[in-house]
Parts: sequence; C-alpha cells; structure tokens
Amino acid sequence: MGKIGLVELLDRLEGTIEEGKRMPLTNKVLVDAYDVLEILDQVRISLPDEVKKAEELLKERDKIISEATREGQSLRESAGEYLKSMVSKEEVVKAAEIESKRIVDEAKLEAEDIRKGASQYAADVLSKLEENLDRALEVVRRGVEELEKSSA
Repeated sequence: MGKIGLVELLDRLEGTIEEGKRMPLTNKVLVDAYDVLEILDQVRISLPDEVKKAEELLKERDKIISEATREGQSLRESAGEYLKSMVSKEEVVKAAEIESKRIVDEAKLEAEDIRKGASQYAADVLSKLEENLDRALEVVRRGVEELEKSSA
C-alpha cells in the first residue's frame, strides 16, 4: 500500500465517525475503536512526511535566495571588471556604475520577490497542515468526550 496523504487520512477518520452508529436522542456515535486508532497511527506516520515537505520548501527558498544574491554579486563584479577595461572616459565609467547598481538592485528585488513567494507558499502549506491537524484533534476530542460520556 502506498503512502496516504494526511488530508486523505483525516477524511477517512471523519468518514469513520460519520458512518458510526448514532445513539438515539443524543449526539453520540459508536465507532470501531480499532478503525479510529489505525487511522490515527497512519496520521502519525504521515505527519513527518508533511513536515519534511515544508522543510524542503524552506531549504529550496533559501537556495533560490542564495543563488539570486550570488548572481547579483557576479553581475556586479562582471560589470565592474568590464568597466575597468573600458575606462577611457569618465561618462562611460559613471554609466557602467549606474547600470551595475541597477542590475544589483533588480537582482535584490527579484530575490526579495522569490523569498516572499517561497515564504508565503511555506506559510500556506503549514497553515493548511495546522487546519487539518486542528480538525483531526477536534474530531478526536469529540470522540473521547463521547466515549467518556457514554461510559459515565
């Protein structure tokens, strides 16, 4: 059996609860504890994969930022070297410095956009994961409450 996604597992847990036998005149539902515990075990197994994916996204974001910074620095150095070889007129030097600064500023803006996009994506993934975990935790809490109420 292949890996099951966290959201699919949470959907299965919810389905198990929804398909449970309802107690008349109450909100209580009887579910097969084995089924619920099996799904929760699979959630525990799946959770580290979801966290690893988020960490990989953050590493990729840092890599992109680092590459953009290196590229900007490389462009600046290239422009500086080119400028030195062409130093015959002061206007040429000034124009090259302005262009070099523009290229670096553009690279910084691009790096910032990439950083923001990667950060937003990672935040969205983690937020969705948090929501799913909150839903699962609420379902489990309700199940525990119902079990405690029914055993009292």
